[in-house]
Amino acid sequence: MRGVAAAALVLAVAAAGLAGPVARVERQGVELVLSVDKDAYARGEPVQMELVVHNPGPGAVTFQFSDSQRYDFVVQDDRGAVVWYWSRDKMFAQVLGSLTLMPGEERRFRERWDQRDLEGRAVPAGRYWIVGLFPPQRPILPELVGVRGPRVGVDIGLPSRSAVSAYHKVFRPGRVRVRFFPWAAEREVRRLLRALDLRVERTGPSGFWVVRTREADETWEVAQALNRSPLVEWAVPDYVLVPRR
Repeated sequence: MRGVAAAALVLAVAAAGLAGPVARVERQGVELVLSVDKDAYARGEPVQMELVVHNPGPGAVTFQFSDSQRYDFVVQDDRGAVVWYWSRDKMFAQVLGSLTLMPGEERRFRERWDQRDLEGRAVPAGRYWIVGLFPPQRPILPELVGVRGPRVGVDIGLPSRSAVSAYHKVFRPGRVRVRFFPWAAEREVRRLLRALDLRVERTGPSGFWVVRTREADETWEVAQALNRSPLVEWAVPDYVLVPRR
């Protein structure tokens, strides 16, 4: 039993990946662990990314592929638009293949993003989201739809966390920020928004939606109504951070 526990500890440590933020999801019988080397980067500093595919179950898991590609990394901006993806300039052999992971077995895929977009331009400062895809998804659209891969957020060229106190919140009248539970069906979400006469202003990879109320003074009332719904994890008045003067 001691040997089994030691082996389990080794696997848990191995799955931790790089030293920065980590995200985990389970899908198709495997655990996907995405990590980056840190949570904030200077402009132009390479972002190291690692995706670990681990089989935690008691039986073998097999994946079939239509070509030689096995994974992908995607970068989105804070509005959800795809800024870059690893496979964009890669050519993959057009041959069928498979990958079998035995119980406790894992595969690691590590790549680097140089902070450039699909046109080769340096991205502006901001919050970005790294998504690990396994199996890979094609085509990569301007916005990822229905993706359940792990994702982590990183800051590029932004003030350090210690400098956050130099900013304050300014609430936006008539806007509510809401996060729905992951299991909430989109048709039910849309039905709820219609019932409350709300319009979607934007959605982001961080998982929340920003909706507009009919009247600017209804913000708190609408947030409370959303929080009463079993579909809603939380809802608060939307805000932006602005520098203190």
